[in-house]
Amino acid sequence: MEQYTRVIPRDFFNEAKLLKCMGQLSLKILDGKLPENIKIEIDESGEAFEIGLTNDGRLFLNNYDTTINDTYVSLSTIYNSQNQYPLICFHDDEEITVFDNDGNFTDDFITFCKTINND
Repeated sequence: MEQYTRVIPRDFFNEAKLLKCMGQLSLKILDGKLPENIKIEIDESGEAFEIGLTNDGRLFLNNYDTTINDTYVSLSTIYNSQNQYPLICFHDDEEITVFDNDGNFTDDFITFCKTINND
C-alpha cells in the first residue's frame, strides 16, 4: 500500500469520517441490526488501521476486509465529503451508498445486499 502525504487538520477529519463509518457498520453488525437474511462481516485482524488513498480520491482501510453474504466488497469514503456517513460499497463495477445522513442503511444498499449470492 502506498502512503499518501497527510495534511493537518484536513486528514484528521477525512480519516475520522472513514473510521466513523466503519464503526457504524460494526455497531449494526454487533447489535444485530442488519437487514433480514443479510450477513455482513468485517475481518478483524487486530492490527493498527492502515488507511490508504486511491488515485480517484477515496479513503479505505487496507487491512480490514469486508464481506456481504461471504462475498468480498470494497468499502471506502470520498475524500473531503461533506456527508455525515459517506461510506460507499463497490462490487462488480457497482457503486452503492451504504448509509444515509442519519447512519441508517440506504434502500439501495439493502437491495444490493439481497442480490449478492450467499455461497
